[in-house]
Amino acid sequence: MSLQRRGVETWNWKRYRFLEEIGNANVSYSQPESCEMAGMTTASTTVGRPPSLADEDRKALILQAAETVFDSLGYGDATMEEVARACGMAKKTVYKFFPDKASLFGALVESHDVAVIDNSAATGEEEPEARLIRLLEDVAAAILSPRQITLTRLVIAESIKYPELAQRFYRDCVEKTMSHVARALASDASLRLPPGLDSRTFADMLVSTLLGSIHLRALMLNLPRETLEGELRGRVPLVMDLIVRALPAR
Repeated sequence: MSLQRRGVETWNWKRYRFLEEIGNANVSYSQPESCEMAGMTTASTTVGRPPSLADEDRKALILQAAETVFDSLGYGDATMEEVARACGMAKKTVYKFFPDKASLFGALVESHDVAVIDNSAATGEEEPEARLIRLLEDVAAAILSPRQITLTRLVIAESIKYPELAQRFYRDCVEKTMSHVARALASDASLRLPPGLDSRTFADMLVSTLLGSIHLRALMLNLPRETLEGELRGRVPLVMDLIVRALPAR
């Protein structure tokens, strides 16, 4: 086998293994791909072409690779070349979607896990306490998700050297999530907040009381998710008891 063909076949296998590792191995190994992804000319890619991917799939793979590279090397030491190598694509493919490292990190922040409250599950007979429990569980799941923990660690570690990253993360992750909780609380007509307590302040108190040191230990001690979920299950009834006591009688 020629060195050129062997190189293409090796690239194919590495690419397929990468897709398999992140759960996207359903992409056919034999499907065609653009020559540019392999960094080769049309004539040299007639045999053993890498899998064909839509632009959105490519972007998703780049973001997954970027998250791994940022987590391993830190934002300052990470390079676009490392990201390209991690996702098995040519550098110009990565630059096609993300012109620089800052835009790549920004895309990671924008794709963070925002707590989404499933109001469709609510019924007219559902008690306010039940809705609050669902709210607490959804928010905790988003904040403590492995991906969100990874991003939070990265931002904290780089916040002094790259304050603009921390500011963006706080605005687009923390503020957005807390505003979402506040809107959910404000839109629930059955909740009567104590006089002088606005929904945003109540949202901060609610989430802080629920997570407490659990969030810190998740960030610092890398606790298994099962451990975190077990602690949260024990905390939710306690937090609900405090909330019910604090809310005015309906």
